[in-house]
Amino acid sequence: MKVLVVGATGDVGSAAAKIAVTKGHSVRALVRSTSNRDKLGEAQDKVEFVEGDILDPGSLERTLEGVEAMIVSIRLTPGEMQKGRTYKDVEEQGVKNLLEAGRKKGVKKIIHVSAAGVGPHCVSDMYRAKHQAEEAIRQSGIDYTIFKPSGMFKDFQFFHIPTVIKLGATNKWPSSPIEFHMNPLSHLDLAQCMVDALTNPKASNKTLEIGGPDCITQGDLLNMIAKEAGINANYTEGVSKEELIARVKSSPQKGFFTAEQLQDFLIDKKIDHSVIQEIFGIRFQTVAEYLKQAVPAVKEAMAKAGQQPAH
Repeated sequence: MKVLVVGATGDVGSAAAKIAVTKGHSVRALVRSTSNRDKLGEAQDKVEFVEGDILDPGSLERTLEGVEAMIVSIRLTPGEMQKGRTYKDVEEQGVKNLLEAGRKKGVKKIIHVSAAGVGPHCVSDMYRAKHQAEEAIRQSGIDYTIFKPSGMFKDFQFFHIPTVIKLGATNKWPSSPIEFHMNPLSHLDLAQCMVDALTNPKASNKTLEIGGPDCITQGDLLNMIAKEAGINANYTEGVSKEELIARVKSSPQKGFFTAEQLQDFLIDKKIDHSVIQEIFGIRFQTVAEYLKQAVPAVKEAMAKAGQQPAH
């Protein structure tokens, strides 16, 4: 199958492109001239790169010539924000442009990555754009599979693990609530399901909340990280959602997320993993398996950077 991957130089998109190549698909990647293609590794030699922009409909029609399916894994990057682009521009209008060009060129399937919790009730610019993109896909007439992941392991490596190591022995998590549930998963497992959905009839015209086999609270995750790192911590106290939102409202310039974004994605989410298993039948990596590899790697990297753990 001739597949266009949009977001092929990101974590999820590059994984999907590499898996698609190994499955025998013909892969074309929509990139910018400045895109770093290193994440594609050896698959670079087997991927056709086409430069374009999802906000330039003309470039998309050329890009989609002969394409049968699209895999779309995009997000608004800091670089795009500096250019004045918004979530509505990239994550909503960009998807609508892909759909319009896809219809004209006879695309038969679209695989799209959204997020758990996205829906008509959302109040933030980020999640409203994602919801409108989902709606446009469902109404497009193109066969679709929309994946809505509940947290991904790769995010823990950049925030949760180093923060736990820096905090050391404590019972207080100062960043967010600890009681909310999630079903985190490996982006590699997500990518495998995305590629499988190209030809899997069980995934046809489905919106799927997707998570790994472990349904845990954030407190559970933090304690698992501490144990793997050899830290005597027991996280029993976090920050309430209301307190965190109030804090961000009072000092919005200090927060990474807006109060509205926190309102949308700080949710208690329990996903039935058996639904995903029935459709895709793959064995997902567990949280414990991931942490056994990731925690030592992060500790080593922090030590090399001169960041000593708290005592």
